[in-house]
Amino acid sequence: MMCAVEADERTARTGRPTSWNAYGEAYEDFVSALYVNAIRLRTPTRARLLAGGEFDAEEIEVGTRELVARGLLAATDDADTWRVVPPSESMPRYAAAVERRMETTRATAMQVEALWRRAAGEAPARTLEGLELLLGPEAVAERLALLHRTATSRLWWAVDASPAARRLLEEALLDPDLLAVRDGVRRRVVLDTAMLDDEAALLHLDRSRAAGHAVGVATGMPFSILVADSTAAVVDLTALERDAEGSIAVELPAAVQAISRLLEVVWGLSTPYGRHLREAAQGEARLPLPERDQRILALLTSGASDQVIARQTGVSVRTVERRVRYLMDHLGAATRFQAGVQAARRGWL
Repeated sequence: MMCAVEADERTARTGRPTSWNAYGEAYEDFVSALYVNAIRLRTPTRARLLAGGEFDAEEIEVGTRELVARGLLAATDDADTWRVVPPSESMPRYAAAVERRMETTRATAMQVEALWRRAAGEAPARTLEGLELLLGPEAVAERLALLHRTATSRLWWAVDASPAARRLLEEALLDPDLLAVRDGVRRRVVLDTAMLDDEAALLHLDRSRAAGHAVGVATGMPFSILVADSTAAVVDLTALERDAEGSIAVELPAAVQAISRLLEVVWGLSTPYGRHLREAAQGEARLPLPERDQRILALLTSGASDQVIARQTGVSVRTVERRVRYLMDHLGAATRFQAGVQAARRGWL
């Protein structure tokens, strides 16, 4: 091993500390430099890396172990030879692992902050253990997006017309992965009917439905709520006062359970959305409606107003009123609610 004087000389000559006295970004720079050299050699060996003169034996030992651990190099039967894993495979895989660690770091920041304050004997200014105030739509939208990325088993979201929800849905138009969830995560999305004229919201419903998730609509939701797994929730109150400090991120187990139960109630009161009116298995149960009327009926039973239906179907409000009356007469319904019941009984929804 090099002595301290030799290490200082190496640092002065190369501008880079040796592996055993480099930390943080300096260590990452060292590992990156070794990786680039390995790629240039195509089949890096200990002797060839030493021959380059940039690294000593100790650095090569430390650096190659690190690169193997990161999946960028692969060990071979020869302890002094490594195989470079194709960067098109290894780099995305390593980047995904780093992103998962970053997400975990963000998700646990609240607990770490509370732990630090307890250790320092300080009372949290804006945070109780398991509760965090979210200041404004941007902070709420960022937390909602984070929980989408980090959920591992379920993600339930009841969405009203809040500034935070609209902001996030609009951003998802350009970046669909923003609201993507991991494979195997069960997702439920309930949209307030006030959002049925929002193209970004409808696109999110369509994407969720296409991915096999449960989607519904409901009328008169008082605020947005989201639950991820059984460990975290967000109560979004930005619809009530845009910049209010009342929106919260919740990790208290009892509170998350209570919010989950509230979402169960909202889901039970919702109407399935986007389950396109279909032909029943038997020919005689075939839906006797043109495609436009099928769309109108789907929106009608979802609670949409005639104005919203007109915008979504591209016809006039007067045409919608006529077709709604026709559908209600055809179903023998006196109200829109009854029309939905009758359509469901006939298997049209």
